[in-house]
Amino acid sequence: MRSDRDRRTKTSETKKKNGNIVQLYIIRFILLIIITVIVSGGIWSVKLFIIDSYIEKRNTERKENNSVSISRDELIHSGKIYDGIFLDEVDVSGLDYEKAMDACGKYYSNLGKRELTFKDELGSYSTDFSEVDIKTEYKDTVCDALTYGRTGNILSRYKEIQELKRDNVILIPEKTIDEEQLDSVLSDKTEDLVKAPVSSTMVRSDGNFVVYPSEKGLGLDNEKTIELVKNELSKCWSEKELSIDAVTKEVEPAYTEEDFYGVDSLLGRSVTEYNNRNSERISNLIVGTKKIADTVVLPGHQFSVYDAVAPFTEENGYQNAGQYINAELVDGLGGGICQVATTLYDAVLEAELQVDERYPHSMTVSYVDKGMDAAIAEGYQDFKFTNNTDYPIYIDAYAGGGSISVAIYGHETRPDSHRIEFESQIIETYEPGEEKTIYDDTLPEGTTNVTDAHTGYYVEVWKHIYENGELVDSVKVNGSQYNAVSKTTRIGTMKE
Repeated sequence: MRSDRDRRTKTSETKKKNGNIVQLYIIRFILLIIITVIVSGGIWSVKLFIIDSYIEKRNTERKENNSVSISRDELIHSGKIYDGIFLDEVDVSGLDYEKAMDACGKYYSNLGKRELTFKDELGSYSTDFSEVDIKTEYKDTVCDALTYGRTGNILSRYKEIQELKRDNVILIPEKTIDEEQLDSVLSDKTEDLVKAPVSSTMVRSDGNFVVYPSEKGLGLDNEKTIELVKNELSKCWSEKELSIDAVTKEVEPAYTEEDFYGVDSLLGRSVTEYNNRNSERISNLIVGTKKIADTVVLPGHQFSVYDAVAPFTEENGYQNAGQYINAELVDGLGGGICQVATTLYDAVLEAELQVDERYPHSMTVSYVDKGMDAAIAEGYQDFKFTNNTDYPIYIDAYAGGGSISVAIYGHETRPDSHRIEFESQIIETYEPGEEKTIYDDTLPEGTTNVTDAHTGYYVEVWKHIYENGELVDSVKVNGSQYNAVSKTTRIGTMKE
């Protein structure tokens, strides 16, 4: 039995001894790896330890002397860049701080002259980087190059140095542009890259509306295009022109065919009559009416009669005809255009659209009730209204046969029970003064012009609103002042 026990004891001791041997081999293997790393690092690792010791020693000394720790700049300005390091395409191998900065300064000074091109399926637009104020911040990158392989722990430094032995290392300085400036360039100067959308429109023919289709446009996505430029600038710069495939997007038209299908009702109509004996005035009425006809006013948009019919020139189709100026009837290009504005004004009132600007004549006119007129004068009088409905409106206008007719079409939302009437109320009356005779040296001798007397008025126009035949409200539309004018005879004295 003792013999068996002895054998078991010897086996246990053998296993323990073998375990110790294995542990010894593991320890030796780990030491061998450490020694290999240190040896393969060679002189570089020794230098790193020296630098670390130097920094630690200086920092300790400065702390003891209540001084500041050694700065990164002190190391940067006292060393040279390892071989194989580039800033973009600038080889800064072996250069100190000043020489590296000079090399980069020369290289990046030409960036502003490099061409920047944007292109899409419609065309292209080219500018240069100076227009978007390109800047390169290479100072920090030069510092990074000087500290490359010299910072971090021993393994990270060793890794960076080994990378240099295998291949060049490219450091990329930060390049910035003025994004607002580039956004402005893309918005204002790239006509060849964009196509404006075309909104649907309509005309009235033979009593029916014809709707023309809309077209989508093509626009630039400025934000995404700018990001592409920035992304390219973050890559290695080869000092060449840069071409960017601009990011585009579809631009929807403001209104499509579906929006115009709602125009199905007559909202307001007005008819005024004119004298068929004055051919020049009739010509002006026809020209002016054509200029407002077939106009579509979109929801929320404003319409200006003056913008539509001006300028009052022969080239624009106008002739000399009678018009009121400073309470006198004189000939002028476009005379009679106020009747066009007046007819439209009354149609707008019937349609109950929003009147923004309206002026009465200086004297009463014969073709509408007092207070229902609208005067136009270049530079200071206009008639403007806004389409305050949710649908487009269409202006149908025609002059001929002794009358002007203006109709406004849209989508009727007022109930059938709704009805309006307009009343012109004379609040004050002003009698003309005594008859006057004026000898005028601007008129040829023997010429006599007579201006008839006009009574003056202050008038208010009220809109009466009825629901189911009962008056429910009365609203003041305007107040109009008309001058009293004495009968005036002008006798010409200008000799030939």
